[in-house]
Amino acid sequence: MNASANLTPASQLFAWEMSRASPVHGDSGRCRTPFGIFSKETAYIGTVIETVTAGDKIVALRMSDPTGICTVHLDPRNSGLYETAAELDVPSFVYVFGTIQTRSSGVSDTAVLSAVVIKAVSRDARNSWILASAKETAERLARFPKTETAEFRSLLQNAVSAAKPAEKKQAMTDEEVLSLIESCYEGKSAPREKVLDALKERGLTRQQAADIIARLMEEGECYAPKPDIIKIA
Repeated sequence: MNASANLTPASQLFAWEMSRASPVHGDSGRCRTPFGIFSKETAYIGTVIETVTAGDKIVALRMSDPTGICTVHLDPRNSGLYETAAELDVPSFVYVFGTIQTRSSGVSDTAVLSAVVIKAVSRDARNSWILASAKETAERLARFPKTETAEFRSLLQNAVSAAKPAEKKQAMTDEEVLSLIESCYEGKSAPREKVLDALKERGLTRQQAADIIARLMEEGECYAPKPDIIKIA
């Protein structure tokens, strides 16, 4: 299939696909992924899971969405980015506008997102981006053999499930669990054991409580800066 036949805006790229981008020879404004050719300019929303510092400045963000992890570099010419990055909580949902670039490590090339704008956003904004991007991505993948897209399609399904409102009642909704975690805060985080005990008081077994927390972490809803504490995004 000729992937260049449909040039979809890069704003629809998830971390899984973005991290596999490579330059298009002879066209400095576009990049190529396994499933298309795109403008290098992209808008992305994910969860900040780590900050990378050099000296006293944050120079990069490690971000995730339900399909994978990507690296966001801060444009050194934009001093305002450092100030904004310093105010971000880890974890938190963040909008990034920038360009996809390829960095060489000496062993292999890695695609990163070079930021021009970063901004904290709400969970609803993150979920809306996931649902819209998943729809556009699924339409593109339908033009490729299923054997080539199986891994990515599975990740997209998980992403949609994470972003969609719950369709049926359960013992506790994700929002209720996150609210309970927040109610257990001691300062800026919650002790893990305190959260597990609180979930057990709501009728869950310890294993059920641990499984829910693990899933919410995988979906970027909460984060463990240390093994014994939990923070919500």
